[in-house]
Amino acid sequence: MPHAESPILLLGAGGFLGQHVAAALRAAGRPVRGVRGTDLAALDAAGWDALLAGAGGVVNAAGRTAGGLDALVRANVQLLAGALDAGARAGVPLVHFASAAEYGRTPAGHATRETDPAAPLSVYGASKLAGTVLLQEAVRSGRVRACALRLTNPLGHGISAGTLPGRAAQQLREAAQTGRTDLRFGPLGAERDFVDARDAARAALHVLALLDTPDSSVPDVINVGSGEARPVRELVRGLADLSGYRGPLHEDAPGSPRSGDVPYQRADLTRLHATGFRAHHPFHASLGALLGAVPV
Repeated sequence: MPHAESPILLLGAGGFLGQHVAAALRAAGRPVRGVRGTDLAALDAAGWDALLAGAGGVVNAAGRTAGGLDALVRANVQLLAGALDAGARAGVPLVHFASAAEYGRTPAGHATRETDPAAPLSVYGASKLAGTVLLQEAVRSGRVRACALRLTNPLGHGISAGTLPGRAAQQLREAAQTGRTDLRFGPLGAERDFVDARDAARAALHVLALLDTPDSSVPDVINVGSGEARPVRELVRGLADLSGYRGPLHEDAPGSPRSGDVPYQRADLTRLHATGFRAHHPFHASLGALLGAVPV
């Protein structure tokens, strides 16, 4: 871990991923510097420099997954551009959470590699890809030591009920408690690579430490996932079993356009494993953490 006595600047500390990174830092005995009440996308150079003063590194867990083009560009591109420039001036490493949505549609059975063409199918994915390209340019030019972690579908404590896993956990807990047996979902056949948010946080700190290690070679983009593709149906049924829900799970509600656009997702983890990192939390443990933490 870089500069053991220095705090890590954590952008997005109050968000889903940010909370897990903060917990991992605290578990490692590292001071965390969060940011509250500040429009990071609007910060000038002096504002960024003040945030980074004395910091030993930066983890960017900030960003948006939904919204209009302007909001997504501000959160996923402009914010990162400011952080990269500030990290370069301060001479500290930066790890950024990118997204597997940058890849777009991939053939069934294919594990996406970091060198595969990126062809996002949503404004969100396009904005995340733009941020990754900025980071790659900054690394190639030698301005900053940084890495984009292309994260698949994270699961765990604090996930939004606006996501399918969060919504399913909330509905199944309610149904188990009330006796409701008419739960309806969209088609659940799409296959996804689910990863525990705690492992995503651990990966961020692992890579941040490598970036600050002399003579270490760290790729500018690294996939983070489980390396397995599971039908979303397996996630919902697993949550149903854990919650005690025994009713049917109908799949006749309107489906998500993204599920049809990207029916299969699986990350190739060769680069991640080459760094010495391995996940600790299996799928069923992720479901338990998710179900126990979604309020009714």
